[in-house]
Amino acid sequence: MKQCGWRADLRDPDLEIFVHLNDIHTVVGIPLFRLPLANREYIKTAGLRSTIAWAMASLAEISAGAFVLDPMCGLGTILLEAAKEWPEACYWGADISDSQLEGADANIRTAGLMDKIELLKASVKVLPLPSESFDAVISDIPFGKKFKITKDIQLLPDILQEMERVLRVGGTIVLLLSQDLHKHMEGITKCAENDSPNAASEDASETAAAKALNVDGNSSSLVNGAEESCLSSQEMRFGSLVPDGVYGVSLGKTDAFIYKYRKISTAGNQ
Repeated sequence: MKQCGWRADLRDPDLEIFVHLNDIHTVVGIPLFRLPLANREYIKTAGLRSTIAWAMASLAEISAGAFVLDPMCGLGTILLEAAKEWPEACYWGADISDSQLEGADANIRTAGLMDKIELLKASVKVLPLPSESFDAVISDIPFGKKFKITKDIQLLPDILQEMERVLRVGGTIVLLLSQDLHKHMEGITKCAENDSPNAASEDASETAAAKALNVDGNSSSLVNGAEESCLSSQEMRFGSLVPDGVYGVSLGKTDAFIYKYRKISTAGNQ
C-alpha cells in the first residue's frame, strides 16, 4: 500500500475487505452492512450469537404445527430466532436459573412473541414434560465459562437421555458443543452404538460428514479423556438416536460443533 501511495483509515475505512486463509481455501469478502449480521433489534439482552442460533434452528427442520423445545434455553436466543423464522410452530424453553428465565422473558416480550414461546423452570436432567411430546429439541450445551454448570462433562449422558425421552420418533435433536464436549460426545455415541443390537446406527455414525461453517461467536472450556467418556451399558441408552450431521463452527478464537441427531424408534425398544 505504501508503494502505491495509499493510506488506510483503520478507524473509519471507505471499504472493508475480509480475507480468510487456510490450507485448503482462500475466501475474500466485502461486508454489505456496517452492523454485524448477529445484531437483532428484537433481542434486548444478547446470549448465544443469533447467527448460530438461526443456523441451529434451520437444521432442526421445523414445520408448521411442530412442538420445539430448548431445555437449556438461557436468554432464549434459539427460541427467538426459530419463532421469528418459523412462526407457525409452538416453542417451549426450560432453564434452572431464575435470572436466565427473567432475561428470556424480557427478550420474548421485546420481540412480541409472548403467544409463541412458553417458559418453565426445570432441570434438563428431569424435565416435567411427557415422553415423545416434541418434534425438535435444540440446545446450546454450556461451554463452562460464561454460564458454567458443575461437572458438565459427567452430566452430558443424563442430558442426552432426557432429550431423547421427550423427542418423538422421527424428530431431530440439534446441539452446540465445545471442542471438549465434542470429544466426549464421540465417546458416548460409540459406547451407545456398541451396546445397541441395531448395527445400522454404527454405519450412520461412520458416514456422518464433518462440514465447515464459519460463524462468529463466543467460546469454550477444556477437558480431557476419551476413555472416561465410555460409560457402562447400564448408563447408556441412546440406540434410538442416529447421527444426521456434524458441522464444524468457527467461533473466532475457538471452534465448536453443531450435532444433529434423528430419532428412529421409541427409546428402549430398539
